[in-house]
Amino acid sequence: MEFDETLDISDLIKCADNFYKTMQMAQDIESGHTIIDDDSDFLHTFARSAAIQVFEITVESAWKMMQRWVKINADNKIHEKPKRELFRTAHQSGLIDDPVVWWTFFDGRNKTSHTYHEETAEEVYALAKTFGAYLQDFTERLQARV
Repeated sequence: MEFDETLDISDLIKCADNFYKTMQMAQDIESGHTIIDDDSDFLHTFARSAAIQVFEITVESAWKMMQRWVKINADNKIHEKPKRELFRTAHQSGLIDDPVVWWTFFDGRNKTSHTYHEETAEEVYALAKTFGAYLQDFTERLQARV
């Protein structure tokens, strides 16, 4: 199977849009600013679960697109290297500002399968709340380079 070296970022943009909308809805539910007239713990858990799921999918989409860009433009062997190296190279290439925070997002994405633990769920949800600004910065930088 031949690897397509073109960069179509439209799926990432759609994924990012879904992330922003889901996070906004989750935060509206959390703060009580929603048309749903129920302040039960269930709504908070439901919103948090949705946010965690979309965080996982969006981080996955972002790092794969980052890897693809780096493979085409900076290091064609990046797929053979550890993820930390991907984030360092993306930083050196001007795609992201902080490789350490991106590693934190990737690590949080790996924890999403363990969010049946309340503490882990809250940790990943808190991380998801910070992801939006970094995602927006990355997509803007990526769009400027495609």
